Amino acid sequence: MRAALHVIAGPGPGQLATIAHPRGDAWPVEHFGALSRAGVNILVSALTTVEQQRLGFGDTAAAAAAYGLQFVSFPVPDGGVPRDEALQVVKLAGQLAGQVRAGRFVVTQCFGGIGRSTLLACTTLVLLGIAPGEALSRVTGGSDMPVTRDWLYDFAASHPSRLADTA
Repeated sequence: MRAALHVIAGPGPGQLATIAHPRGDAWPVEHFGALSRAGVNILVSALTTVEQQRLGFGDTAAAAAAYGLQFVSFPVPDGGVPRDEALQVVKLAGQLAGQVRAGRFVVTQCFGGIGRSTLLACTTLVLLGIAPGEALSRVTGGSDMPVTRDWLYDFAASHPSRLADTA
């Protein structure tokens, strides 16, 4: 089994990637082994508690730890912009940027791997000094994602000093 990671070009020395929830309901234990073999250190899941239960994420932290992976649960409702959670998104993205700077391999995950995980990955790249448009291009390959795009540009415009501090 191979991990279906979408590795994103970044400023290194670590790596950043997104991943969709694997096919089927529960994550097979082998999936964590594949992530570990790919060099992943941290897996961040943006699934809600209800999604986690429905998809069999109940013992994910323990299963991930058995393979040397740190599992971070960051539940965000699907299909919405986390305006209410904006400070938490920025705080987590700042921590993830620090991990990438420290040479760790960080993967963000949600159900489809294109919404919530994209927002976290893009915000992390912006905090690493990548311009919002370039971050979106690297993460989405040029796909138009207006919700993420609008949120990211609003964030970058309203926090220029925070971006300068993290570059």
